[in-house]
Amino acid sequence: MFKQISTVVGLNIGSIPQRLGSSLVIVIGVACVVATMVSLLAIAEGVIVSGNRNSSPDQALVLSSGASAEYMGAIPRSQADIVGEAPGVKRDAAGKPVSQPRAMVIVEVTKKSDGGTANIGFVGTGDQGFAMSPDVKIVAGRRFKAGLRELIAGRLASQNFKNLGLGDHIMLRGSEWTVVGIYEDKGGIAENSMIADADTVLAAFDRNAFQSVQVQLESPASYDKFKDALTSNPQLNVTVKRESEYIKDQLKQLTTVLNFIGYFVGGVMAVGAVFGAINTMYSAVDARAREIATLRAIGFGGFPVVISVLVESLVLSIPGALIGAAVAWLVFNGKSSQIAGLSFPLAVTPGLVLLGVIWSLVIGLIGGFAPAIRAARLPVATALRAT
Repeated sequence: MFKQISTVVGLNIGSIPQRLGSSLVIVIGVACVVATMVSLLAIAEGVIVSGNRNSSPDQALVLSSGASAEYMGAIPRSQADIVGEAPGVKRDAAGKPVSQPRAMVIVEVTKKSDGGTANIGFVGTGDQGFAMSPDVKIVAGRRFKAGLRELIAGRLASQNFKNLGLGDHIMLRGSEWTVVGIYEDKGGIAENSMIADADTVLAAFDRNAFQSVQVQLESPASYDKFKDALTSNPQLNVTVKRESEYIKDQLKQLTTVLNFIGYFVGGVMAVGAVFGAINTMYSAVDARAREIATLRAIGFGGFPVVISVLVESLVLSIPGALIGAAVAWLVFNGKSSQIAGLSFPLAVTPGLVLLGVIWSLVIGLIGGFAPAIRAARLPVATALRAT
């Protein structure tokens, strides 16, 4: 059986150059499907990669209970102090807890591209916050001073929005702020935000409570101890999440929509590629009718014929997947995209390439199935009389 399969498969593969034109239909069709789908999914993947680029497993975020996003929270200063003294929180060389109460406001800014508006985050932090974010580097200007309405803008925010260049003045909900610095965060999603002193942000926006508390844990293993201590404390009404978990939750809705678009468009195109594969493989079976009949007449079974047609379809699909993934990587990987006020590079990851290969195999398998069955059922006498 295996010898028959290898023989028939070898004959099929060897005859591909003689049917190069029709065979390219499958290759090109699959390449178009994979290139389009991988490119679209690279948008959501870029969001995830940017969001998680600088997240640390030993950092946690404390939010008000019931607050689905950081800016919705309200944690009084007295409760923020309790959070900092909780077990599991790391302490610095001076013995102080590495804990930073944060202010968080969503503000409206103007796009440079079309003059439209977008909402971005305005974060209030302090020295401990910068200590927990070692990748945040001032690349132009200086850091803001506490007590003054000064801010630093992320590199991407400064590039994409008006009045966020070094030395600019920007009105945020009726208060004027001066941009004294531009920062980078190794390409992380935080580069789409602005940062200022926490107490100054609270005062400027008439708030008397922080929106969250960021903490550095002694180790990732301290998370459960820290969380249990806070959630069981009757003085507090808070939710505790790992930093990476919070980012994932915040991006979930956006990435779900982007992935749906990618799979939907890819699925529609895949249907067309399947029909192309079916037509191509039917033509291949018809062109080799006498050869197949001869093999059947000398004792080859129908199963090896089925396998040979399926293998040929799969063999033609894989190059299409690799070409499509290569095109997507060359054209889109690392290219900037802007959605919902966020700017981030598209990411064609190895996982997406593997997904493209899997889709190509499915297309090849479905496209080759019906022609394979037809080849196995081809009447020997009729096929031998075929011209």
